[in-house]
Amino acid sequence: KGNVIPDRLGEEQNATKLAEDVRVLCLVMTHPNNHKTKAYQVYKTWGRRCTYVEFLTTEADPEIPTIVSPTEEHYSKIWGKTKFGFKTAYEKYYDKVDWVMKADDDTYVIVENLRYLLSSYNHSAPIWFGCEFKVIVKDGYMSGGAGYVLSKEALKRFHNTALNNASLCHVGNNSDGGAEDAEMGKCLMNVGVKSVDARDNFGRFR
Repeated sequence: KGNVIPDRLGEEQNATKLAEDVRVLCLVMTHPNNHKTKAYQVYKTWGRRCTYVEFLTTEADPEIPTIVSPTEEHYSKIWGKTKFGFKTAYEKYYDKVDWVMKADDDTYVIVENLRYLLSSYNHSAPIWFGCEFKVIVKDGYMSGGAGYVLSKEALKRFHNTALNNASLCHVGNNSDGGAEDAEMGKCLMNVGVKSVDARDNFGRFR
């Protein structure tokens, strides 16, 4: 029993150190009808533990930090919102963070565990993490519903190369439709970003 307090202090110190060393932007997909409910709860709970958090939506809201996409607010246009969100993430946060996580507003993330995972990897490598599906895309892609994380280098390649070349990525006029996660997988594969198997030693997804 006497070790409980020292152990907890050690855990808090480790979490604080990781928070300083592993800088994460959390990009949370939402829509105006969810601002006061799901989005706000994310902002008040796990979103606070990200280095920065932004809610990707189509309307500004004074209660939460938002990236306002010009795309039509419709499920079929989520790819358009995603492209705009990562474009803005690069332009606004590239020099401030090492990793960018995209999650939905019904996701709960233990940010300390995420940082612990990411601390073993180099953000200068072109890599991304998530729950991988081995269909549709040759190299596989990460489930959008489960959320995924891009390294700093992956974000750079997506912004500087993929978004500027329609032969590499679904971009240009009338390109906001499509399955967001599969489209992201295609874009990243075409610019040399590799997926990482993030399962633990017991083969469990994390």
